[in-house]
Amino acid sequence: MLYLIILITIFLDYFFIYYFPSYFNNLNFLYPMLTLTLIIFLYKKVDSKKYFKIVFLIGFLYDIFFSYIFLFNSLIFLMFAKIIKKIDKYIRINLVINLLLVILFIFLYDLILFFLVYLSSYNVVTLNDLIYKLKNSLISNISFYILLNFTFKNKKISKLK
Repeated sequence: MLYLIILITIFLDYFFIYYFPSYFNNLNFLYPMLTLTLIIFLYKKVDSKKYFKIVFLIGFLYDIFFSYIFLFNSLIFLMFAKIIKKIDKYIRINLVINLLLVILFIFLYDLILFFLVYLSSYNVVTLNDLIYKLKNSLISNISFYILLNFTFKNKKISKLK
């Protein structure tokens, strides 16, 4: 079931990015980062021993399908997974904290990409584009997280058959 959820999430990301109509400078109206949202969701839903391996796998698949930069997303997703684990030591992870993490991680991820593009002198992305993308990313990702949370409430994903 876990791998099916991962594949469906990647398919949904692919569908929204490549087949959903673009409205503003080739940015989708509902720009997804559903795989990033998935790693936040999976933190308490899979065994802790498997979690970092699964996050690396999700990042690797994201690299293959979307960024074409080998290990870039794998490492960023692992960094986010470490942050989640550190936060969990001090604050009990719950729905509100996870929604805040979705917002924070989307912001950090887009900010990292913005600076990489900006530093590479490939200046096709403006600060307005970043803000537009963030706003639309948050709409789709918070909705996706809430849908996942209500669908798999109180269930360990790795134990579902």
